[in-house]
Amino acid sequence: MWQTSRMNDLAPGWDAITAHFARAYPGQEPQHYGTAISHMLGGPPLDGISVYRASDPVWHWHYVTYGYSDLYENTAPADEDSGYGIEMTFRLADPAAADPGATAPVWALNLLQNMAQYVFDTGNVIYAHHHMDANGPIALEENTVLTALACTDDPVGTPIDTPNGTVRFVQAVGITAAELAMVSSWNTEGVLDVIGRRWPHGITILDRPGLDSDPGLVQAVDEGRARDGSSMTSLFLDTLALTAAGDDVVCTLNIHAPGRVAQALGALFDRTGRAPDDDTSFLLAGRTTSVQIVAETGTPVRRLPTDTTPGLLSLTPAAIGALAGLPAEPGDHRLGETPGILWRLSTQQ
Repeated sequence: MWQTSRMNDLAPGWDAITAHFARAYPGQEPQHYGTAISHMLGGPPLDGISVYRASDPVWHWHYVTYGYSDLYENTAPADEDSGYGIEMTFRLADPAAADPGATAPVWALNLLQNMAQYVFDTGNVIYAHHHMDANGPIALEENTVLTALACTDDPVGTPIDTPNGTVRFVQAVGITAAELAMVSSWNTEGVLDVIGRRWPHGITILDRPGLDSDPGLVQAVDEGRARDGSSMTSLFLDTLALTAAGDDVVCTLNIHAPGRVAQALGALFDRTGRAPDDDTSFLLAGRTTSVQIVAETGTPVRRLPTDTTPGLLSLTPAAIGALAGLPAEPGDHRLGETPGILWRLSTQQ
């Protein structure tokens, strides 16, 4: 899949990204991995990824994508976003990065390509403060408890202006399932800042334990959550569908999603002191559809999505509590608190 050259010599957007990181890493020739077939010709979303060796604050690999923004022709005015307006970065702690002859791990290239595929498939752009569940270890061949990603601004200058528009560099950071739950009930930057009190900020360390192994860090998260509440208003889900079955609507989720959904909605209730209404609704965003959650103040609302509008479900606080109790097992489930909704849990990723 990966080769060590780029596909097109005329690429002003590409050259602007390269020049930006050349200033951050003067004199260093990055390892570059391109694809055999460019995206324009039917290949994967990213046309390439460059990897730099970095030593501050620890030795690590700094991966930079090429593909979310307009690399070649200009499709937007220079004062607007270039393509999706972002490129992703990823910093992986590795003592081997100190060796000029060492090669960056390939699994991280595939992780970044998979993230890009999600964005290109759904149109859900990843920005700083976003997060996603990988539904398993982020590095399948490694011994790690990191199973999710949280995003922040890359400290190597963002945004930049290119001939094709503005590009922001969004840095993905590996986190644990417990830390993902903390992000859902507080906010991304707060949790990353607490992690950074013990481990280098923004750098993925595959063999670190979760912050819940340190009572002092857990207390810091609890204090931040009590002070700020939750800032979440949406949740991305790989598996999400809302369809009709007789008089019911069928809501399909991954078997691990109900707890995450309930926790995010519960945190929003805690922050507002009431159920979501027209001003404080919550969006579940999937690969091909989305569903808006609003307060149930009378007659239950059940509306299927269309090509242009999200689906709509009304829920009570009791319904959200019941949703959290669904077993993580595939099959169809009914809850007395959600009449007219059949919850279909699937092992599909």
